[in-house]
Amino acid sequence: MRSRLSVFNLVVALGLVVLISTACSNKDSVFSRPPALTMRSHASVAAVADCIAARWRASARHLHRVRRDTIVTLQAQSFFSGVKIGVRLRPGSGATLVQFFERRVADPLYAAMVRACALPAGTIAPANVKRDG
Repeated sequence: MRSRLSVFNLVVALGLVVLISTACSNKDSVFSRPPALTMRSHASVAAVADCIAARWRASARHLHRVRRDTIVTLQAQSFFSGVKIGVRLRPGSGATLVQFFERRVADPLYAAMVRACALPAGTIAPANVKRDG
């Protein structure tokens, strides 16, 4: 009887370990949640992606860039808190759709970087800006 009880306890403990480890290892993509920021840019997908990649390379870890057809995605982890962040860029109707995603609330600095790169001033060199007059 005693050995049966210990086997039962072992099976229950093993079941709890599997249950807890499955619940704690959430491997969802950062892109599975709704975007934290969505905006349109008049800059090209490549220009916005290059700008964001350059800024994140210096301030985030594990930068990963993927291009599939016309859609570019960038993924990284915030430097200090390790929050997964991502950007999806896709062309459409004469503008670039910029979507910023975060796994949980990240430092506002990363959203500010995306915003700055999506603005024409953040992606076009001042010498290439045409001014009237």
